[in-house]
Amino acid sequence: MTENFKNLRFIIDSSAWIEYFNGTEKGKNALKIIEKKENEIMTLDVCAAEIKFWALNQKKDFRQMQVIIRANSSVIETNSENWLKAAEIKFEKRKEKKNFGFVDALIIVKSFDLKAGIVTTDQHFKNEKHSILL
Repeated sequence: MTENFKNLRFIIDSSAWIEYFNGTEKGKNALKIIEKKENEIMTLDVCAAEIKFWALNQKKDFRQMQVIIRANSSVIETNSENWLKAAEIKFEKRKEKKNFGFVDALIIVKSFDLKAGIVTTDQHFKNEKHSILL
């Protein structure tokens, strides 16, 4: 699954974390990447916010999830420069994918900045070379 990545750095997208917290098969596949000792695991701050929104909707305890996320990954902050680059990517991606969003674009920006793959279930990343679609 991770054989195509020379450096073993990964951003875990909110969709992959949600699958993990739901205990699905996709979540188990994400866990294999997260638990592999040689992998460096990262979660963007905006993905943590998406997970909190999901937890609120599902009436689940986000504090417990946050502890797990922080224990298993570095939480990476984004800044205005990242968001401005994301605007350019979103503009380009919207030519092909009409509902491509800012957060997806931001994840791509950070994956290039951090030289990391993206672990996700989001179909927007289906043809991205640097992503692992669970």
